[in-house]
Amino acid sequence: MRDVSKAFGDIEPIVRSAFNGLGKGPVTPQVVRFYSAFDKMTARSPTVISCQAGCTYCCHYHVMVSATEVFAITEAIAKLPAATRDVVMTRVHETAARTAKMDRATYIHTNVECAMLIGGRCSVYASRPIACRGHHSADVAACKETFNDVHSDAQAPKDYHREVTFRAFDNAQLSANHKAGVDTTKYELHAALAAALDNPTSFKRWKAGKSAFPGVADKVTLAEMMSPT
Repeated sequence: MRDVSKAFGDIEPIVRSAFNGLGKGPVTPQVVRFYSAFDKMTARSPTVISCQAGCTYCCHYHVMVSATEVFAITEAIAKLPAATRDVVMTRVHETAARTAKMDRATYIHTNVECAMLIGGRCSVYASRPIACRGHHSADVAACKETFNDVHSDAQAPKDYHREVTFRAFDNAQLSANHKAGVDTTKYELHAALAAALDNPTSFKRWKAGKSAFPGVADKVTLAEMMSPT
């Protein structure tokens, strides 16, 4: 925890600068600056990890994202070729409808393919959220085991540098969002994305500092994240 706090202190000014202007225009430029800083820092690790193109075990997880990241993804979807965009949007709504019937525990123990995964590749890769960018494994066998057995308690070995950097950047993102006066709640990816695609006022609510997706049940507020319990 001390290492995460130190890393947070080191990168917080970088993240604050990356998010300069947040809420005053398109989200993608700010988020891309943030992601670029994260990618550069994790690339410093000499540890070899198993993650590579075409490996999609982790693309079937329950993922929590910030509203800021959701809007960056909606902007990325809007720029996809029409045929791909239509497929992705349909998949988003179908997945949101399917998972809305699950409680969080059920979702976590179910392999739910990410709606953005098309032909074994992430269709919005450049705008994928920090939860996806930060997830990694030093042994793909553990990923395969938990995919084949959703109740397995196997833990994928982590690279310490990447894990500390991920947690520090995730915290710094929330801090930057809070200072910008926008929604800091984390939402389940598909439910929030469907809400953003269906309701343009979501973006206006976010800019105004209100809950971007009040209808999404699977969420965690900043207060809940900071609670010791």
